[in-house]
Amino acid sequence: MSTVFQCPGCKEFISRDATSCRFCNRPIDPQTRQAAAAAAEVENREYRKKQSLRTMLIGLAMAAVGIVITVGTYAWAASSPRGGGYVVTWGLIVFGGLRVVQGFIGWASGK
Repeated sequence: MSTVFQCPGCKEFISRDATSCRFCNRPIDPQTRQAAAAAAEVENREYRKKQSLRTMLIGLAMAAVGIVITVGTYAWAASSPRGGGYVVTWGLIVFGGLRVVQGFIGWASGK
């Protein structure tokens, strides 16, 4: 996997292996390459953690909506004098729960 970083001169993205910028031909010393690649990796890790948290929160919201719909329609059917049907939103509940687990795994692993 090739890591990229921004050239200190022209700010274009170049490969971590590059000895000079392919856009402005500025020479890149090994220390600059290593520091830029490390900074980019930290930034990428933080971005992935935020995305995992977002996935987890969306999944939680989906599962909560599914539970509210299920409980609401059941309560409405149970309180109706004629009885009635209710809706169990398995799709929202299960898919939302899976998204919570997926987001948590990504967030906890820190990758």
